[in-house]
Amino acid sequence: MLFMGIDVGTQGARCVVADARGEIAAAHSEAFASVNIAREEGWREQSPADWRAAVGAAIRACTSQLRAAGIGAAQIRAISIDGTSGTIVPLDAQNQPLTNGVMYNDPRARAEAALVHARMGAHEAKLGLRFGASFSLPRILWFVRNRPDVCARTRVFAHQADYIAGLLCGEYAVSDYSNALKTGYDLIDHRWPDEIAALGVDPAKLPRIVRPGEPLGRVTRAAAEALGLSPETMVVGGSTDGYASALAAGAVRAGSWASIIGTTFVLKGVTPQLVIDPDGSSYSHRLPSGEWLLGGASNLGGRCLNLCAGERSLAEMDAASAALIPTGVRCYPLLGRGERFPFVDADFEPFYVGDVLGGRLYPALMEGVGFAERLALEKMHALGCPVGDCVCTAGGASRSPLWLKIRAAILGRRLMVPKVVDAAMGSALVAASGEMGSLADAADQMIRYDRVVEPDAALSARYDELYRRFLEDLRRNSPARRA
Repeated sequence: MLFMGIDVGTQGARCVVADARGEIAAAHSEAFASVNIAREEGWREQSPADWRAAVGAAIRACTSQLRAAGIGAAQIRAISIDGTSGTIVPLDAQNQPLTNGVMYNDPRARAEAALVHARMGAHEAKLGLRFGASFSLPRILWFVRNRPDVCARTRVFAHQADYIAGLLCGEYAVSDYSNALKTGYDLIDHRWPDEIAALGVDPAKLPRIVRPGEPLGRVTRAAAEALGLSPETMVVGGSTDGYASALAAGAVRAGSWASIIGTTFVLKGVTPQLVIDPDGSSYSHRLPSGEWLLGGASNLGGRCLNLCAGERSLAEMDAASAALIPTGVRCYPLLGRGERFPFVDADFEPFYVGDVLGGRLYPALMEGVGFAERLALEKMHALGCPVGDCVCTAGGASRSPLWLKIRAAILGRRLMVPKVVDAAMGSALVAASGEMGSLADAADQMIRYDRVVEPDAALSARYDELYRRFLEDLRRNSPARRA
């Protein structure tokens, strides 16, 4: 048995095909032609045609690899797709996009987010979240208020993963309850709340919701012929990229935690019951088991290393920086204003304290993200969800031995790095969950950890003092935290 996972991210699409033991039979990444085609200043849009082209190229590359190995496409039992959380595209009656995809980091719906927050306070309190401009429901309301011409022609407001699933199986108006969380779906009563219609959003234009891993339909013959797939392969409900990344790292059972640092930093942990965060910076997705996936996504992350971009590779910069840690620098290296996790402060600005010259900027940025990561773990403890001495980790940061060493020392915890750190692998787990009994059973058999990074006690002691001073810097730089 083989299972295909497709991750549609910010920069491109990745496809992996894994067997029931987690061994990779095929894998390919394909960049988007453009990561932002918005004409309005500050907006973030992508072309669904670019999504389609990149995903198609990634799938064809994988099916070609399988054929070269003598493996038939019919051995792929199921496919699951994850997409960027909060990204939507309106589709017409022929399932054609009516606009560009509005991305998760597009800020245009701030006024609508405030309106949703004012009208859906009971829903927010029930689920422990707070609607923001990064959520998809405010974006849909933005279309209602600003583009009635588009709304009149819209059959369904599809999430990014829904659109790709539709291209494969023909079911465009179905989504999973991971993606639907930010569209206002009630994960407890499993329904669209009445308040959504009261806002002016037509519930008939919202997708039908299934659980991650639930069958949607088989690959169409047209898609099978175009992509080298089999029409016998089932497409199943997917998830958001953060959800899939957490699964790939191993956050599948109560007490397990995953810290993912890619473009952004995401922390997820499994709790038996729903946990409510009073400030709304963290919230919970639901797992098919009925347990909850608590955590949040920061505006901070690996993209801050772009500040050091040059001709040297990251491996070269790691080697040059190994003797410079700890740098003594305390920083919160956002690339813009505002933070959403592990605290909420729309006006928060990045800060740097200390000397970042002499090659210290690169490791200092890694340390700054590590300090924020520790702050997030301490927040989970304050919510009554203590994190043990082991954290699973994934994302691009897991490919840097230096960053793993820094993070383990700052956190004072062992870091477990899976053999495959991609969100696409998390989607492959979702695809396998039906055949293998459950998501947890699939993870037990398919996740392999090939690196364990222990914290260096001497380095941890030095970082403890720097972290204490980092917290003082944080309070000075955040009016919200001083209050």
